[in-house]
Amino acid sequence: MKTSLIIPFKDEVLYAGITMRNAYAYLCKRKIDFELVAVDDSTDGTWEILQSFEETYQNIVAVRGGNPPGYGKALRKGFSVATGDILIPFNGDLSDSLDDVIAYVQLIEDGYDMVFGSRFMTGANAINSLGMKGFISRLGNAFIQLLFCTNCSDITNSFKAYRRIVLEDIKPIATGYDIGMEIALQGILSKYKYTTIPTTWMARKYGQSKMSVVKILPSYLLTALKIRFSKTF
Repeated sequence: MKTSLIIPFKDEVLYAGITMRNAYAYLCKRKIDFELVAVDDSTDGTWEILQSFEETYQNIVAVRGGNPPGYGKALRKGFSVATGDILIPFNGDLSDSLDDVIAYVQLIEDGYDMVFGSRFMTGANAINSLGMKGFISRLGNAFIQLLFCTNCSDITNSFKAYRRIVLEDIKPIATGYDIGMEIALQGILSKYKYTTIPTTWMARKYGQSKMSVVKILPSYLLTALKIRFSKTF
């Protein structure tokens, strides 16, 4: 099965080259059938770096995101151009683990439709700590976990893997960071087979995160409530 890594970038000139180079070398070494789909919302020169990779390697695709930009829009654009059987959003700041990508692929090939990663379950590893951001995220995830009676303790985490059929069926509409949660919860309600595994998360070394948990938590909770209680979301 072919795997597509969907990698959104927004003003990541310090990370773009490192992330693309590391992901490409890692997956080649493990003889994975893959493509890297880079979606760019930047104004700082990231786009030129991504274009250079696309011109050099056949299995790298670089596309522009939407206007106005948005994390969810970027992932949806990536999903629309990806050609893989397995689709995996992967953060452009290398906070996600490529080792976990391999675990995801193996589980999908074993028969799961969706694989979720948790930074909070036993066996997970948060390098350089999630701090207060992690504490707030845990609280929000605990509420959503109870609301949907799911065994996933980190449903808001965008780092997940899906069979193509899941995304073709669900057709996500979220434009922000809540897109990963939207897909996962809709998939759970649609009875797609899923599992959750502990993952490794690493704090970024360069620049600052574009996401503020405090600011986006209300939108996460609102989206979760809409999905849970509305048949027309």
